[in-house]
Amino acid sequence: MSADSRPETPAPALVSVPASASASASASAEVVYVGQESPDSWDASVYLCGPTPTDPAEPSWRPAAVAALRAGWAGPGRLAVFLPEPADGGDYPPYADQIAWEEEAMHRSDVVLFWIPRDMERLPGLVSNIKWGAWYDSGRAVLGAPPEAARMAYLLHFAGACGVPVERALPAVAEAALHAVGPGSRRIRGERAVPLPVWRSEPFRRWYADARAAGRRLLDARVEWYERAPSPDAEPAWLLTATVAPGDGAAPSVVRLLAAQGQGMLM
Repeated sequence: MSADSRPETPAPALVSVPASASASASASAEVVYVGQESPDSWDASVYLCGPTPTDPAEPSWRPAAVAALRAGWAGPGRLAVFLPEPADGGDYPPYADQIAWEEEAMHRSDVVLFWIPRDMERLPGLVSNIKWGAWYDSGRAVLGAPPEAARMAYLLHFAGACGVPVERALPAVAEAALHAVGPGSRRIRGERAVPLPVWRSEPFRRWYADARAAGRRLLDARVEWYERAPSPDAEPAWLLTATVAPGDGAAPSVVRLLAAQGQGMLM
């Protein structure tokens, strides 16, 4: 059982992508099922968050969401879709491993797409409430729920307060997710841990350009805090913990990067 139930925009000029990674401009969508390894690169990534039916007779909503994302993704490049259910014929991993996979996938996603068709008898979606509470103000959430979904007022209130896109039909919330990522931006290896809202920001681009010029490699990252830009012409604020390998072969180091609105990068 899933724990959910229970720049192009130009790719940053600062990132030189190997020819093999950027040769094809065709659009493709790759589903990553629970327990599977992520692809080594992508241009955009979406996590499908919401309740999973426990009754085998009740179909999951996620295949329809995947179909809508495939149909709408124009690329260029690869869209990774994280789906916290096993592939057909597969099994769920142990519950602790499932939770760990889901948390890692959500942190690496550019958009966390919530679809909550809540029915208190058939599909209560209680774990989805917890996940919504963790991600609603991340700058990466979109929220969908049919008009008849039960007990959604609290979630909808905070969606409005934080500027989270809200849709009432599954194809529309998939479209909102794709609108949020736009054409995406190619990221490889450790770069995949930097979601688009931070990756596209000028302070990060400047820091990463300097790091690459010095021969440093980004091994991993985690957004610790994010605040939306107050206006379309302003930058968001964020705190990023990054693991960086120096160019001289020394041991990797961890740095914390803070981009404060109107103040650029503070380290």
